Amino acid sequence: MTMMLAGRYSLVSQLGQGGMGTVWLAVDELLHQQVAVKEVRLPADLDEASRAELTERTLREARAAARLRSHPSIVTVHDVVMDSGRPWIVMELVHGRSLDRIVREDGPLPPAQTAWVGRHVLDALAAAHSMGVLHRDVKPGNVLLTRDGRVLLTDFGIATVAGDAALTQTGLLNGSPGYIAPERLRGEADGPEADLWSLGATLYMAVEGRAAYTGPNAAAVMAAVLLHEPAPPQRAGSLTPVLAALLDKDPQRRCGPAQAAAWLQAVAQGDVPADTTHPAARGPAPAWRRLAVVGGALVLALSLTAGAVIWGMTRPGEGTSAEPTRSTTSPAKPVSSSPAGKPLFGDGLHSCLVLTSNQVRALLGSTLQSDHRDRKICQYFGANGSYATVALYRVPTLTGAKANFVGIKQTFQDLRDEHPDIAFTRTPGVGEESFASVHRESGRYTANMVFRMSNVTATLTYSGPRPGTKALVQAAASVATAMEKARPAR
Repeated sequence: MTMMLAGRYSLVSQLGQGGMGTVWLAVDELLHQQVAVKEVRLPADLDEASRAELTERTLREARAAARLRSHPSIVTVHDVVMDSGRPWIVMELVHGRSLDRIVREDGPLPPAQTAWVGRHVLDALAAAHSMGVLHRDVKPGNVLLTRDGRVLLTDFGIATVAGDAALTQTGLLNGSPGYIAPERLRGEADGPEADLWSLGATLYMAVEGRAAYTGPNAAAVMAAVLLHEPAPPQRAGSLTPVLAALLDKDPQRRCGPAQAAAWLQAVAQGDVPADTTHPAARGPAPAWRRLAVVGGALVLALSLTAGAVIWGMTRPGEGTSAEPTRSTTSPAKPVSSSPAGKPLFGDGLHSCLVLTSNQVRALLGSTLQSDHRDRKICQYFGANGSYATVALYRVPTLTGAKANFVGIKQTFQDLRDEHPDIAFTRTPGVGEESFASVHRESGRYTANMVFRMSNVTATLTYSGPRPGTKALVQAAASVATAMEKARPAR
């Protein structure tokens, strides 16, 4: 039986699925034409406030895209309707393939064609930016090439429109790992420059056939974006300096849209850019250094927040003491109370103060050789290449913390769908809700343990030659005990 949406749109078949929902082929029975309808997925375990936030985000997507409907490189939004308690976006039906699918099926694009695609996407972004709209999810899957030769930018699902209230309380993931600009990951205010960085990462993947930043999980990919540089391009040719300039980690140094447009136009025409005066584009670009990524050491809990990812990294090796000293920071006054009547955590928690040196050694299964200290994430390095991390992420409200946990769990489940050998289990007894996962590859184990206590999400990671799950659960229990002792008094 065909489902009728809002008494007007007949859903025919699924066209695809993504992190935010399902796209359907449908027929507009009033105008007798085919359209695409995006059904937003609302996780069943979201509370009412979080569901309302996600609904508002979808409505905002429609408003953002509708303001740009006249641009030839932006997918047209026709309508937004509420049905069955959730919003549905009615869009232009595009006959074509996404950029990531093209690369997957046909191989990397030549530099000139990549630049031609980039020039069209840049035009679409310029139009959006001129109207106060940031896309915030530019990636190969959101760039479509149609059968009639058009290049379209789609899915303004997490766009920010100037004047709209920021939706940052529920902790839902904003963006796609490997395509989120460094300043956004650092929790800094972002602007049009962040979309340009994402465009650079998209073009790198298109011309090289592989992502600029990779890792065994989402956390490792985001760690690479923050701390390392992509491998030197092998196929980009004259596009190489343009990629370097777009992927500059400093938004103040990143090349602007006018310069990027001129360079992309030159490469698309088969020329070498005539004026590569940007610091990142001169000579052997410092951006193309091959550095090792510590897989999984930067944990997922800090990645899955809605625009409030503040990691505040220090350089490895700055702290080497095995036994942490107690913080002198006083906990902030709690915002409200947890269901059990206990006050919420303030900002006095420190990720390096919740495990003793003996507990760290038990977690590593070896001696502690070095550490990397920061308030929100603490890394410990042992023998045989083993490492462990402890991260504490606090949000102001209990609602936000619950939704943050849901987002983290969903991402781990998505990773399991892609990698069936990841074992995913619930582990009751730590915090108010928790789960664990373990993955073995090439004789090495990576285990994760995530639990929520009130308005704080704690994530522990172990990677090394032994399974480590039991030690990780024991360490999580120790962390929960230390957190409870640090909870502010009523």
